Amino acid sequence: MSIKEIAGFAADTCYGVTRYPWGLTRPKVTWGHFPDSHTGRLQKILFENLQQQGFKRTVWQLVFPGQNAGLIGKGDLPPDSSEEYHVRFYGGGIIDCEREKARFDLRHWCGERECGLDFLHRFLDEQAAISRLIREDIRSLLGKKHYSQNCLRK
Repeated sequence: MSIKEIAGFAADTCYGVTRYPWGLTRPKVTWGHFPDSHTGRLQKILFENLQQQGFKRTVWQLVFPGQNAGLIGKGDLPPDSSEEYHVRFYGGGIIDCEREKARFDLRHWCGERECGLDFLHRFLDEQAAISRLIREDIRSLLGKKHYSQNCLRK
């Protein structure tokens, strides 16, 4: 790796990590807190099912405005993949998912994030333990937020 690449990585990282607070400073979000409402219960069902499939809480995830929970995991990606899914739950009911380079990958802060909502749709299709009606209600919450684009240095 050249000096220019190292300097670019350092600049990208410094820029990205200063845009929003970390889970370390927002423990409620790291643990996940859900409104006492139908929407909150739906979010919690998905949150707990993702955890059962290996998704983890992390203090390293940036906390975006209105976010009330977040998980990171490989999902349907190969175990040796350098990518992971970041799933974020918001107080307004939206559930967003991004596919991006892993947190500790040197390219994490310099690349565009891809929408990961297709993964959540496939994940819901496979959850036979959740009734079809509940899966459809959860599906109605899937939506896109664009906060992560603010973490990329132009």
